[in-house]
Amino acid sequence: MSDTGPEPEDATGPLGSVEAEIQQMLGLFDAPSFSRRGQDLEDAITRLHGRCARARSGMLEMVVLRLRQWASVATGPDDWDDVLEGPVAPLWPIAGAPDPSWADSPAPGRRRRAVARDLAASVERFNRRWSRFVRGLDLGPVNRRIEAYNRYYILEKECALGSHRLATRFFQPYDPLSADLLLDRHPPLPAPRLLR
Repeated sequence: MSDTGPEPEDATGPLGSVEAEIQQMLGLFDAPSFSRRGQDLEDAITRLHGRCARARSGMLEMVVLRLRQWASVATGPDDWDDVLEGPVAPLWPIAGAPDPSWADSPAPGRRRRAVARDLAASVERFNRRWSRFVRGLDLGPVNRRIEAYNRYYILEKECALGSHRLATRFFQPYDPLSADLLLDRHPPLPAPRLLR
């Protein structure tokens, strides 16, 4: 038999020390519980905002079409005061519409008024549908994650770091989500008003 040298000391030690080393090694490959909790919450909030953004974008398709129609009867962003109470230009970025291709000359007043009326109706319809969608979301699962994060994050971090001062450093609790907060982040549209 060839001599491979002395056996390592901890191989002959009690079974508990081997298990402790294995647990320590496993801990190197997994994030601590406070980190997983924070990442889980961030992922849940990101998914919720992504869902809202996708739904909002889908609901805005008709508004974007109406904005293109308006651009085909107006000569620029300042060409609105004969049929509307205020400018339409702010709607483009809020609705996520592509930059308009303005008409070379304004359409007749009657046609402009019809297009403006369709645009206003489309925006009102979107706002109703969007508000109903957001208020119908079940925010319970995300808010339960927020509550658990606010309650346990510092405790779990303190256990991992061994210091309350370090655990509380940079900690910012999350406010529960509500429909109003989501509507601030993913807003309804300012409704254009027709001149009387």
